[in-house]
Amino acid sequence: MRKYENVDIIAALGAVVELNTEHYKSDFRYDVERFKKAARNPDGENNRLLWLSRQSGTYCFRERDVYIKDTAAHNYWHGSATLLGSPEFFRPVIVNDRILAYAVNITGVENGRVKGDLYELDYRDHIRQLEKTAQPLFSVTAKYEDGTILTLHHEDYEIKRERITHRHGEVKSYQSNPADENVLRDVLKQARDKRENESRTAAFKVRVQHPKQPSIKQQIAAGKQRLADQRAAAPMRAAVKSKNIGMED
Repeated sequence: MRKYENVDIIAALGAVVELNTEHYKSDFRYDVERFKKAARNPDGENNRLLWLSRQSGTYCFRERDVYIKDTAAHNYWHGSATLLGSPEFFRPVIVNDRILAYAVNITGVENGRVKGDLYELDYRDHIRQLEKTAQPLFSVTAKYEDGTILTLHHEDYEIKRERITHRHGEVKSYQSNPADENVLRDVLKQARDKRENESRTAAFKVRVQHPKQPSIKQQIAAGKQRLADQRAAAPMRAAVKSKNIGMED
C-alpha cells in the first residue's frame, strides 16, 4: 500500500478524477467542499475520509460512517462490489466498475491549499474487511433548525422523521450511531494502524490501468471455482488437524 504524505488533496484527487472518471466529473465539486470543511473543522473524524473514483462519478464519506452498516455511506461504498460464498471462506469480490479508492487524512491548510495524507486502498480487500468489522446501525442523532437535538433508534427516526421536521425545522446536522461507540472506535483504530503499518511512502502519481477487464460472468465463474477448491480442501485440512491432535495424545 502506498502512502502519499502532505499532498495537495484537491489537486491530487482531481487528477484521479480526470483520468479515471468518465462521466459525472462534477460530483467532485461536492467532495471539494467536504475537504475544505474538514480542513476548517478537524475533530479526529470529520477529517478522516474514504474517497473513491469510478467511471460514473465519485463518492466521499467519513470513514466512521462507512463502518456502520445500513447507512448511506456504507451502502454506497459497497455499491460496486458483490461478495460470493460464505463468511468462513476467503470471499471473492466481484467489482463491476473501475474503482480507485483512497483513505484521506486531512491535516490542515497551507497557503490556501487543503493538505493531508492519502493511502491507496485495495477496494476488494477493503470490502472484505468491512464485511467482518462494520458495526450495526443502532440510532441516529439529528440537530434541527430550532436548535433541538434528538437521538432516536434508527427505525423510530424513519417513522417520525417528517413529523419531527415539521415541528423543529430542517435537519442541520445528522449522525449515525452504532450500539457501542467504543467497539467502533477500536475497529477504526485497528484499521488505521494496519494501514499505517503496511504502507510505504511514495511520491504521488496517478496509476490508472485500463486492461481488458474480465466480464462479470467470467469473474463469477472464477470465484465459484475458487470456492469449490476451498471447500474441497477443507476436509483434507480437517483430517490433518485430527491426525495431529491424535499424535499429541
